[in-house]
Amino acid sequence: MPTELRQVLTADGMSLDGAFTRSDAPELSNLPVDAFLLVHGTGSNFYAAGVLESFARQATETGHAVLRVNTRGHDGVSSISGTRGSVPGGAAYETISDCRHDLHAWLDDLVSLGYSRIGLVGHSMGAVKSILTMAIQPHSAVRCLVGLSPPRFHHAQLMADSRSEAFRADYAYAVQRVDEGRPEELMAVQQPLPMLLTAAGFLAKYGPHDDYDVISHLPQVSLPTLIVVGSGSVEHSPAFVNLPGAVLGIAETNECLSLEIVEGANTGYSGHLDVPFERVQRWLSR
Repeated sequence: MPTELRQVLTADGMSLDGAFTRSDAPELSNLPVDAFLLVHGTGSNFYAAGVLESFARQATETGHAVLRVNTRGHDGVSSISGTRGSVPGGAAYETISDCRHDLHAWLDDLVSLGYSRIGLVGHSMGAVKSILTMAIQPHSAVRCLVGLSPPRFHHAQLMADSRSEAFRADYAYAVQRVDEGRPEELMAVQQPLPMLLTAAGFLAKYGPHDDYDVISHLPQVSLPTLIVVGSGSVEHSPAFVNLPGAVLGIAETNECLSLEIVEGANTGYSGHLDVPFERVQRWLSR
């Protein structure tokens, strides 16, 4: 499949990279979408192997165009160039709410390429960003939303879980550093995902305000939305333990929202890489 590198400039002046693949498979009729925008998870990027790589391959084989993109939170630590110089980026330094600028720039890029019926697909943190963006600043070209393994940033749930001793220690450490006037100090976070994060960034993601809890934003999404989660994530991670029940609770009064459980799958769908696209394709056909 022919692939070209793309670059966009966000509304707030950040430069981001991605890769566009135009399908050379026979055009399929009556498709609800003509292209997919794929958004990576924490510490990842547009060229990473894994579930979105498999999703992109399957999508192009069935006649869809695919744009895999970076957000300013790509990789663990990165430098993001822009109109006013470079700024620290990556998962360690990003402000999650800035994701709306990133996704809108990429959606506009797909529209400029001739695609007006877009399926927005995010994995892990990319799913959180996609849900958040469509809840607070929807884009007219997006026809459906797919969240693959969106974790819950729900403070009380994480604090109360019996497996979250490391999270409670990290939270106390972050509060101490901010109180000491050292909010930008990097800390090695242990739970719910091992990574480097500033103390202020940790509190922004995991603090008691729950600004990025997908369950609080899903009711504001008016698009057909599919949430896919592996049973292994639900069983083993405090960030997923209550996700299916909470999604189903919203779906009782929101016919646009659906849930799929992939039995035996973890957050990255290891050993089940082809299943998410198959579930999405089946859902779209309905």
